Amino acid sequence: MTTSFANHLRRTVCAASLLLAVAAPPAVADQGASSVTEKLIDLLVQKGVLTHDQAGALLQQAQQESRTATGQPPSRAAARKSGKPTAPAAAGTGAATTDAATGTAAATGTASAPADSVPPGTVRVPYIPAPVRQQIADEVRAQVMRQAKAEGWAEPNQTPEWTQRIRVFGDVRVRGEGDLFPSGNNPYVPDFQAINTGPGFDVTGQSGLPPLLDTTADRWRPRLRARLGVEAKIDDGVSSVIRIATGNDNSPVTANQTLGQNGTFAKYAIWLDEAYIKVAPTDWLTTYAGRESNPFWTSRLLFYDDLNFDGIAAQVTPTIGKHWKPFLIGGIFPVYNTDFNFQSTGAPKINSANKWLYAVQGGTELRFSEDVSAKAAAGFFSFANITGKRSTPCTLIYSSDTCDTDNTRPLFTQYGNTMFPIRDLVPNPNNPTGPQPQYFGLASNFGILDLHGELDIDTFRPFRIALEGDYIRNLNFKGSSISAKGPVNNLSSSGGFQGGNNGYLARVIVGTPNIAQRWDWNASFAYEYLESDAAVAGLADPDFHLGGTNAKGYIVTGALGIARNTWLALRYMSANQIVGAPYAVDVVQLDLNVRF
Repeated sequence: MTTSFANHLRRTVCAASLLLAVAAPPAVADQGASSVTEKLIDLLVQKGVLTHDQAGALLQQAQQESRTATGQPPSRAAARKSGKPTAPAAAGTGAATTDAATGTAAATGTASAPADSVPPGTVRVPYIPAPVRQQIADEVRAQVMRQAKAEGWAEPNQTPEWTQRIRVFGDVRVRGEGDLFPSGNNPYVPDFQAINTGPGFDVTGQSGLPPLLDTTADRWRPRLRARLGVEAKIDDGVSSVIRIATGNDNSPVTANQTLGQNGTFAKYAIWLDEAYIKVAPTDWLTTYAGRESNPFWTSRLLFYDDLNFDGIAAQVTPTIGKHWKPFLIGGIFPVYNTDFNFQSTGAPKINSANKWLYAVQGGTELRFSEDVSAKAAAGFFSFANITGKRSTPCTLIYSSDTCDTDNTRPLFTQYGNTMFPIRDLVPNPNNPTGPQPQYFGLASNFGILDLHGELDIDTFRPFRIALEGDYIRNLNFKGSSISAKGPVNNLSSSGGFQGGNNGYLARVIVGTPNIAQRWDWNASFAYEYLESDAAVAGLADPDFHLGGTNAKGYIVTGALGIARNTWLALRYMSANQIVGAPYAVDVVQLDLNVRF
């Protein structure tokens, strides 16, 4: 047995004896300490950790230190072990006589009595009031634990220190979804997402129709969303989060995976959903860098709930008063970064067409009373270089050829935004009737004002009533400029452009705000109206009207907790297009959710 281990073991045994001695009632202090210590040492001898000689010496030292610390004479057990006679108990004022059999203690308050007058089995100990004994026990315990943690000789099965700085979290949602289309829908709605991520649409018509959205055939889909994250505390004020998630593709607004989509029980892809560093040097300043969750307080009109942001953000939350909590958030986010080697098959290379989001939002939380509070915010979200640009005259000879503004097209979009052709195609003189594939870009600029507010009423606790309203307006929208680009959608029957730049949401929520226990519930009703170019369609709600803008309608939702952090949710959404050819859809979703 090494010296270090022996010292640790000795300290542990002595500490255990001392704790028992000071925390136990006087009647059993000496017997409890001796019994436990002897059993502990006997066990170590049986396990082969100690020899009999080492055990005897260690027991003698532990009992001697314990008796000395509590002011008691050596016990008969210690005397027997050491071979020394037991000294008579010191008598005097405040001494107590305790019957070992009955546990009864009597204060003598007299001079010492002859040793032979003390009944056999009686032990004399100083009287220590219960509060003092407890205080001593607490202090000794705290000292021992501090030393144990510092030196690592106690709690041998404790997990490593770094694991105490790691938090694992996640959620799983299993969904059944029905997408129901009424008769009379326009069957020829272009799928610009498929066009822009494919070889383009051959405007000569030789290749047939472009990719089209499903607007006529009902669909029923089982869907899954699973997310798993790890948060690590690096130091005071410094932490990092990494989260992975499912998903049909790299869509920024949903992690849904349609089950069965890849074939017979085929596996599914996992995507990097979040990865960021959070630094909070003070109580009022927090910064984020990497791929983080939406730092702004917005509604699904502008940014969907599952949308994460690439870039950097900072949040300032000064403490002004108990009833007033202002906040200010700002950030810079790359929406798209040009391929380093664009165009890969051409020379010289084409300048980058990077796209950015610059955003700022300020607001406050107000508490009018214990039961009534409100939150309000105003923000401006400016998108740079997100609008498509018309190329210089471009002749495509090979299928791999590109035009100089191809990178200005959106690589992810949903229904609704006004689009226009960005390639100025010139037929190949050697093949004048050959294919001419076209890409499409956003016709509008986007600088969006967002006014968001919520009123919470907790009078009927534990149920809350919340009234939410959100209004957005694209201040950079210019209808005349869009018309001049020759848009291909959001047109009237006469062919003129008739899109818009406003959107609003009104919602009422009743019930438990966050479902965490069985029988928690909430219900909500919302009405949404979002014109064609009020928001960037690729970042908006992917469920209402099956995603995007140029939609209006209502949403009814109910949720019920069926176990801890487990709940069912039923949602019904009915939406129609605002302008253009008829396109309506009803969406029904039944979800089973768990969170950990």
